[in-house]
Amino acid sequence: MTSPLRSRGYGWYVLGLLAAVNFLNYATRNLAFPMNDDLRAAFALSDRELGLLGTGFMGAHALFTLPLGWLADRLDRRRVLALGVAVWSLATLAAMAADGMGSLLAARMIAGAGTAACVPIGNALLCDVFPAERKARTVSIFNLGLFIGGAGGYGIGAALGFPAGLLVVAAPGLVLAILVARLDVPPRRDPAERAATWAEFRRDAVTIARIPAMRWLLAGAVLMAFAAGGFLAWFGDFVGESKHLGAGGKLALAGAAGLGGLGGVLTGGVVGDRLQRRFAWGRMGAVSIGFLASVPFGVAALLIDATVPFLVAAFFTLYFITWYHGPLAAVVDDLVPAAEASTAQAGFIATMHFFGTAPSSYVVGALSDQVGLRWALLAPLGAVAAAGLVIMGGWRHAPERAMTGR
Repeated sequence: MTSPLRSRGYGWYVLGLLAAVNFLNYATRNLAFPMNDDLRAAFALSDRELGLLGTGFMGAHALFTLPLGWLADRLDRRRVLALGVAVWSLATLAAMAADGMGSLLAARMIAGAGTAACVPIGNALLCDVFPAERKARTVSIFNLGLFIGGAGGYGIGAALGFPAGLLVVAAPGLVLAILVARLDVPPRRDPAERAATWAEFRRDAVTIARIPAMRWLLAGAVLMAFAAGGFLAWFGDFVGESKHLGAGGKLALAGAAGLGGLGGVLTGGVVGDRLQRRFAWGRMGAVSIGFLASVPFGVAALLIDATVPFLVAAFFTLYFITWYHGPLAAVVDDLVPAAEASTAQAGFIATMHFFGTAPSSYVVGALSDQVGLRWALLAPLGAVAAAGLVIMGGWRHAPERAMTGR
């Protein structure tokens, strides 16, 4: 598909703007995790209630992802995305005025619903406006927002606490919402008018679910999402409890994680696109290889307490496990008709978060009560290995047309 943008330079503006939106998306998601002590002090919350804040956010996110992505295939996708950005920003501001668990949970759930618009619409839009042969690399750059934004939100929450950290993340979103609504890109990928009815919604969902490669990919993604959610919720506590890092060690860990994650996101996109030129399963292959390669380093990071080996293991764990970001979204786009691209991305993301991310923090926490946090974290690591093998099982279903893209 030929890019509909006015110029290559404007294309980079679109990519940069959407990457900034995705940064705030993940910063909003992760912002509350390091505020646990502040929230305990302000609202007398138990650990169970703190866990419920994360589950409420991701539950609302998952429930709204598919409807918003589907509407983006039928309405003006720019405005659907802009509305999502505005909603999560305003809800994050509202959380500053929370007076108890109920209002705080409501604000976090509304913010989660707003963030549901970001990734499916952003992925589909970028796959549309950039050349097919650069699809995974382009989406990888967009998905740097996941890693940088997630780390940035965590850092802002840790540094500023509650409620000041909320303001820093929320205010820029209102500006970005206006810029997104004014993007000079086609409002819909499919120029034909299509009915926004329940029957159409059900038909599109069934059509996408019947694609064999999509089912294998989705099963692997649910396992991956469980792993990511479990590590995100508990790895910080594990490091503080087990690794006994000083200030220098914590800084070195942040650097190792940052460099490893950034390098992995970019490498995965390049490897996926290169493999795709030769094999129909090329991008799925990059995802499987990254997951499986990360497992031995993850085991070492959990079991080795000596600082330098731990930092090396953490670097390579993050490097390999993040290969999936660009290729995974590109594969979803390869597998579906252009008119259902946002719907497919949204359904994919909704399912993986609802069945994978949302329950993960609770499950790992319950295991930690039984066997200790170090051993409990082997469960999400096992899920990573299973995800690599499951996606490998879907290689044979990859369509030949995916080698060149639409």
